[in-house]
Amino acid sequence: MRKTFIAIAAASAIFAAPAAAQDAAEDVTIAVQTDDLDLTDTADQDRLDARVETAIRQACRSGGRDLTSRRVEAACRNALADSIAPRVELAIIDANAPRLAALDLEPGA
Repeated sequence: MRKTFIAIAAASAIFAAPAAAQDAAEDVTIAVQTDDLDLTDTADQDRLDARVETAIRQACRSGGRDLTSRRVEAACRNALADSIAPRVELAIIDANAPRLAALDLEPGA
């Protein structure tokens, strides 16, 4: 099993500010530990997806219960999920890629 640590940043994810009613840019970073997952296994891929979803929800949570806050949170979750999806896919592809050992072959040996 390859050890992988996915740290994902959505640099300048743009969404509306809750109280100011204006666009705001905010750097949101999440980290999802994967060293206990075998990303060649579909069950562990599902676990990774669940961890990413949980991390996104936590990163975008504002605590507000009004409609504007909920819209901001949803926009944040969508922007972050869009930026993270290719990295998660790449981690799974990398885990499933065949590994070849390097051989030093000398002619005539």
